Amino acid sequence: MHEGVRRPIFKAVNKMFLIYLPIHSPRCQYVFDKIFAADWGIAYRVTDDREMFQDAPGPKLNYSPGRIADEFFIKATPLLTETAIRDVIAPVAEIHELKVLFPCGGSCDLGFDIFSAVFFLLSRYEEYLPFTPDRFGRYPPDASVAARNHFLEIPLVDKWTDLLKTKLLERFPSLECRAAAFNVVVTYDIDVAYKYRGRSRTRNVRSILKDLLQLNAANLRSRYQTLYRQRQDPWDTYQVMKTTIESSRLAAVVFFLLGEYSRYNKNLEYQHPLMKRLVKEVVTYSQIGIHPSFNSSVETGQILLEKQRLEQLSGQKITKSRQHFLKFTLPGTYRALLEAGITEDYSMGYPYARGFRAGTSKPFYFYDLQTDKATPLVIFPVCMMDGNFMDNRPVHRETILGKIYDLIDEVQSVKGTFIPIWHNHTISNTAEYHEWKNIHDQMIDRLVGVLQR
Repeated sequence: MHEGVRRPIFKAVNKMFLIYLPIHSPRCQYVFDKIFAADWGIAYRVTDDREMFQDAPGPKLNYSPGRIADEFFIKATPLLTETAIRDVIAPVAEIHELKVLFPCGGSCDLGFDIFSAVFFLLSRYEEYLPFTPDRFGRYPPDASVAARNHFLEIPLVDKWTDLLKTKLLERFPSLECRAAAFNVVVTYDIDVAYKYRGRSRTRNVRSILKDLLQLNAANLRSRYQTLYRQRQDPWDTYQVMKTTIESSRLAAVVFFLLGEYSRYNKNLEYQHPLMKRLVKEVVTYSQIGIHPSFNSSVETGQILLEKQRLEQLSGQKITKSRQHFLKFTLPGTYRALLEAGITEDYSMGYPYARGFRAGTSKPFYFYDLQTDKATPLVIFPVCMMDGNFMDNRPVHRETILGKIYDLIDEVQSVKGTFIPIWHNHTISNTAEYHEWKNIHDQMIDRLVGVLQR
């Protein structure tokens, strides 16, 4: 298994890159740090001295409202020098065969304000504006500029920055950028550890009555055989998970739901011996993280409480998290994660739409728009979840695999990080999920093949 999940690196690989910036701002620094330092490994310097900029030799870029001479020029729109959150309508155009935000005409060497465009998507600016939430209080994908303009399944931020790199290298061949590499982190959510085992007597009686009312003889038989040790629990897929992770040598993170039982939290009680044993088993072959419960995004202290439970069970410090139901609000949930000591979050995706919610397949730091500051929380964007495809009935395996392969190809083309979400029950060999296990296994084979090229 790979050694952990890569975090953004800021070690420079070449000489100073100069940027003319008449008005300094935290937003500009955030975007420059992301593109030049984290992604490219370039040490950069910002100056507001126009004459010094003109006279300076070497690679340089002018980011301001107007061109100075014949330098590489990106025309700045006001977004990055503002401090307020306003009702921004990000204009969309098509340039260089890509959808772009904030087009600024031919006077700009790229034709659009790439820095404002990147900031708008990475900061999730539009999620701070008024919107109509879904029935669970989440930001709906249809409200996003990406979905409305049909680029949700394209990592546009990564393609934009690749375009900028290409143009700068054409102008400054001496510019040295760190080589990027395609990366994979396979993730699993343990929403319900076992289908039958570990439930209280009350829950079992209630489930049996439900099966009787529905005349579900197969479920009754399966439950009986499992509880009386005549067969393995149908959702006990942890040996499959272990074999997959160890044989593929892919980085993996398993997230455990440890909230109190409720309508949307159905896992075993966290102190149940089966849960204790399971966590101890999983940490031997995978990284783990907390899967904060349904209401954790609005209940003060809940994330910290559940994180402490997992630390108690695992004997490890827990720094990774993914919200149950991908339910979070900005900036509140991310602030709560930081307060709880979480440094990596894997919630940036949509529960019923595949693609790139923040426009990128690469890790980035959370920027709190309300305080106008970058934070230490690293966001690892997910691009697909098994549930994104569950509406397909009957299951057309080749069609679904084609869509997953397209996402893999998109991420591989920009040397990003492919992060899918699966669940322990969807990789089971039960009749209901047998096809999904096959899809999962073929996805793993495809990822291994791409990494070995």
